[in-house]
Amino acid sequence: MLRSLTVLVFAAFVAGCAAIGPIDSPEFPQMVAKAVSSTDGEIHFYGPGNWHPNTRGFTGVRSSLLARPTDPIPGVLVVTNAAVLFQQWDEETKAFDIVKRLPFTELTSVSLDSFGLNRRIVLRKKDLSYDSFDFTQASGNFIDAPKVEETVAFLRDRIKP
Repeated sequence: MLRSLTVLVFAAFVAGCAAIGPIDSPEFPQMVAKAVSSTDGEIHFYGPGNWHPNTRGFTGVRSSLLARPTDPIPGVLVVTNAAVLFQQWDEETKAFDIVKRLPFTELTSVSLDSFGLNRRIVLRKKDLSYDSFDFTQASGNFIDAPKVEETVAFLRDRIKP
């Protein structure tokens, strides 16, 4: 029984790491940049992170007595001077694919939400829906709060209501 549980935990850990991609590779910056088109502009921030689709910061966590919080989607968060991009690793092609693109022109506001030591970038779109993102460190185990805060400050200068 204990051996089965150990194998299951290890398999879940390996599957989680595979979704993020080769973040420890020396080629990581080039692999991330290769997926970004020139129309998205220059990359200002990038790194492993999470996408919390249709989520307004930590609202789901705060109201977890009423409903289960959504599961984050691991990948790579990229912020350029024109868009917020979220990439995931494609094991077949050995490359990052953009799975979410939010041009600044489609966003109406950006805010920082915090819960304990955790931080999330909260983006409100023109259709009044929300998406939240965070940067992580240590292969996704901890939120990189200073990087999230710096990114929000950068985005606030570019996204005006």
